[in-house]
Formats: sequence, C-alpha cells, structure tokens
Amino acid sequence: MKACYSLVCAVLSICLSVPTAADAEPVTIASPDGAIRVEVLVNDEGRLCYWVQRVKGSDTVILNPSALGITVDGVDLGQGAALGECRRTMIDERYPCRGVHSEAVNRCHVAQIDVTHAESKMSYVIEMRVFDDGLAYRYVVPGVGQRTISGEVSVWNLPRDCQVWYQTNVANYEGFYAKSLSTRIKVDEQIGFPVTIQYADGTYGAITEAGLLAFSGLTVRAARPSRLKGVFEDDAKWQETGEIRTPWRVTMTGPDLNALVNSDIVANLCPAPDANLFPDGLACAWIKPGRSLWNWWSDSSVEFRYQKEWVDKAAEMGFEYYLVDAGWEKSWQLPTKDMWACLKELCDYAKGKGVGINVWKHWGGLETVGDREDFLRRCAQAGAVGVKIDFMDSESRSRIDFYTYTLATAARNKLMVNYHGANKPTGESRTFPNEMTREGIRGLEYNKWSELPATHYATLPFTRYLAGHGDFTPCTFNPDKLKGTTAALQLASTVVFTSPLMHWADHWKFYLDSNVLEVIKAMPSTWDQTIVLPGSEIGQVAAFARRSGASWFVGIINGGKAQTHALDLSFLADGAYDAVLVRDVEGKPAEMSVERANVTKGQKLDVQTQDDGGFVAWLVPAK
Repeated sequence: MKACYSLVCAVLSICLSVPTAADAEPVTIASPDGAIRVEVLVNDEGRLCYWVQRVKGSDTVILNPSALGITVDGVDLGQGAALGECRRTMIDERYPCRGVHSEAVNRCHVAQIDVTHAESKMSYVIEMRVFDDGLAYRYVVPGVGQRTISGEVSVWNLPRDCQVWYQTNVANYEGFYAKSLSTRIKVDEQIGFPVTIQYADGTYGAITEAGLLAFSGLTVRAARPSRLKGVFEDDAKWQETGEIRTPWRVTMTGPDLNALVNSDIVANLCPAPDANLFPDGLACAWIKPGRSLWNWWSDSSVEFRYQKEWVDKAAEMGFEYYLVDAGWEKSWQLPTKDMWACLKELCDYAKGKGVGINVWKHWGGLETVGDREDFLRRCAQAGAVGVKIDFMDSESRSRIDFYTYTLATAARNKLMVNYHGANKPTGESRTFPNEMTREGIRGLEYNKWSELPATHYATLPFTRYLAGHGDFTPCTFNPDKLKGTTAALQLASTVVFTSPLMHWADHWKFYLDSNVLEVIKAMPSTWDQTIVLPGSEIGQVAAFARRSGASWFVGIINGGKAQTHALDLSFLADGAYDAVLVRDVEGKPAEMSVERANVTKGQKLDVQTQDDGGFVAWLVPAK
C-alpha cells in the first residue's frame, strides 16, 4: 500500500496529463505535502463520487465515498458518468490578506477531470484542488444559451463516529450552533455552512462553500446514516447563460483547531482583485481596516444634533470610524437642509477629527441598478467612506447578484461595504477587498432582547468564523446587558473574533469610564499572526494569541465553570515584554482587575477565569 501511494505521489510531482478511458481506474490526487489523498471514481452503480483520507500521521477517513453531480436541464450529470482525461497542474503562491494573518498561502495540486454523461453525451469537468489542509471541487459545464439548474448531488458522507457542530438558520445565518454525533442529526434538518467536525482520532475538519459570486448559495440537509446533502434552499431552479461554473464545495481538515482557524482555503478559491477596480489590491488607500463606534446598539438617538458628539468620542478613543445607523434618512430631513446636506456636514466635521463615516441602508431601497448607483454615488459625494447594507436575508441567485454588483459599484465610488442580514462569507473579500466585514452571525445584538450564553462565544471562533470575517459587534460593559457573561469575557471577544472593521457595540461612556481604556485604544482590528492556544475546546474555551507588529494580545473566553488556564508565553520573541493583564473579579462580573507585569518568552502564567468569564493580556516589547 505504501509503495503504491509513493508511486502516486511521484506521478503527481511531475504533473503528467494522463488520458483515461471511460472505465478507467479512479483518479487520485494528493496534497503537496502528501498528507491528504483524494480519489475520484465512478462506483458500481455508475455514480460519480469521491472519497478523502488523511494518510500522514494517522489513516483517518475524512469523507467516505460521497456522491458528485449537478442537475442541468433535468439531467443528473453525476449518474451514468464516465471519467475521461485528467489534466494536472499546481498552484503555489502567497498574497496579502487581512484578519487572521497578513499573508495567505495558496499551495495545492489541481486536477481537471473530464466527465461524460453517457445517456445525454454531455461532457463537463470536475476541477479538484487538494491543499495540505483540505480540498475543494467545482463543476464546469461548457455550453451556450440558457440552461436550467435544479440541484446538485453534492454529498459529504461523514464517518459515523465523528462529532459535528452546526446551525440551522439558512436565511441570515444567525443561529446557535448545536453539537451532535453525525448519525444523530435530525433527518432533513436544514443546515447552513460552515459545519465543523471532530473525528474520532481528535483531529478536525469543516465543510463550507467558497467563491459564491454568481450562483445560488448552497446549504445542506441531513440524511442517514451520516450524510449531508447539498441543496439550494432559496432557488428550486434557476437559469444560467453560457458556461456553468459553480462555486467551490470545500472540506478543510487539520490536526488541531489552530490549523482550521489559520486555513486560507476559502479565500484561495476566489479570484484575485480586478486591477481596474483595485489597482493596488488590498493596499488601496481608501480601504482601511479599523474600529468604529455606533449608536444603535445602545439605543442612543440618531438625531443629527447628537452625531458630532459620537464623532468626538470616536476620535478621543483613537477609533477610525463612526457608523450612522438606521433612522438617519428620516430624522435628518431638517427645515434648513436635507439628509444629504446633513451627511456632508457630518463627514466634513468627522474628517477634521480623523474619523470616517459609514452609512446604514436597507437593501430594499437599492433593488434596482439605478437606485444602487444613485445612493452609493451620493454617499461618496457627501464624503462617506463606507456603507452598511442590511436585511438581504437570502442567498438566492438574484440576491447574490445584488451582493456582487453592489461591491463592484461601491468600489467604483471608493466605498467600503459591511453586509448585515446576510449569508455566510465565502471568500469574496479577496476578490472585493472593499468588503470589510459581514454579519451572517448571531451577534451581540441579541443581548438587547434575549441572551447569548458564554458557550456561544466559545463556539463561534471554531465554527462560523472558519468561513471568514464576522461583524459580531462585540463588547458591552453595561451590567444590564452582560447577560451572564463578564466584562473580561466581553473584552476578550474583541481579540478572539475576526472583523477587519470592528464595531464596538456599547455607548462610548462605558469605554471611556472603564479601567481598560488604554487596552481598547491599542487594540487593532487585523492581525499579522494568530495562534490558537492549547486548552482551546469548541464551546468550552477559546484561547487566542494574536500579533500585530511586535505586540501581542491574548484573549481567553471561558464558556463554562471557573477554571485556571496555564498560559504558556512561548509564542513571544526573545527579550522582556511589558504586560497589561485584565482579569475577572470574583463575584463582580461587571468589574475587571488590571495589573502590570514584566514577562519573557516561555514564562507560564496561571490565569483564573470565573464562570463564563474571560482574560486579556496586552504584551509590548519593553523599551
């Protein structure tokens, strides 16, 4: 077996193009490091399928044989299929990114496999990319004119002894994540990506979608014994014109949670930015990550007369942005000026303070091309730097067109975009780096009318955030809105949750009056490096160390009972660091203790967190 596998790797390494007959042996693709092995085959029933195994370290089945196929004009192209020629290449590149780390690695073996549907004689391609930390595939169906898509037979057939975490909101993805054995998920349960998996050997995986720019969004439904089947919840069928090129169906895998959190697969599968829209790519001067205050979460008035004070407080905190949220359009129609004149006045004032203005808008007012172009143009002319578009609540083919078109139009107007009431991210921020964040997450807004348990905070970094950035709008210090958490946990969420445009939810007075203001002022919204620390466990503990420049932040979210965490500072560089340590105060969830210390690489700290508590450390090289 090992000799046979070595031969396969040798063939891969020289990237041969191997013509195969319709009854050929399975096509095997290995990852560049040889750890992942994928086979694409036609089974005894004539069904196109694939299976995935980890062959380095442990022989773990990642996916049992899983069906493939797309239904075009009523024909399931995966049933009665024959494999043809396989063309092999390799991708090996690095590119700048933002959020989890500052440089992405895109390294994979590529196999383009010709497939012919015997009865219809229709030919198409399965493109498979196999990375060191997972794999992805898509269907490419040549043709001209209009054809109807009415489904996919894209299946993830999981091992029966694995645990999965999943949520069932497929409209705006604002669900709680449940944990279950793969065999015990309710049959026909609707599930939104991503889904996180823990295998019996303790390793991890996740499944999701990437490159959703011009198609209907894929979700899955559960089936026995341990299968997840791809479905299009928002489109029973729709038409595509010309070549059909689906988004990517993704499976990540790695030995630990750190591997999942640092995976670049979702972004790798998206096109690089269009140089006509983004001549400097991610470095375009008008695209700037940062932190923002906003009025809505704290139930503060959006009346125009109060807005300059919010700008003043954002500047005082060193924040880059202020978001004008829902209600501004009506309340800013003043006797002496309309909403656009008010917006320009606020933008001019904020610019003088070094603060950019983002503007909220319900998508329902932007449904036509003309409406979108007019609104975005007016925002730019008034001096706004970005927009927050809300309440799409769908990933139908037409709504995905809206997302993509709006990003392109915003780019032409040099505007950044934040999508709320949105579907999951699929890496589109690589193609459109003006997408700074999006919701698609059960965020802190729910503490206004219900409660987010601490387990939710400790689950999200290893579930929803695997798909990409998320606008959770973190951090309340308001005792009435902690809802069972502690202030230290709330502060830790700003370290652990990834959002290049980070909206701090609370009223500014809670931050300015706190004893952690210096930590808040220093907190970045993007990171050069992220390490998931030992002891992290989905739903129980999320412990992250994140580097920005030479400084480090540590955030620990405890999703359960009080416990002591052994914090190993081995990730630090040599030399001494000045540390600010923010801890829970026993019996006083709204309070935080702040202490200063001098620490060095390899030192170990005992960190005590209270029930549903947290911890933050800010570590700066000593002068």
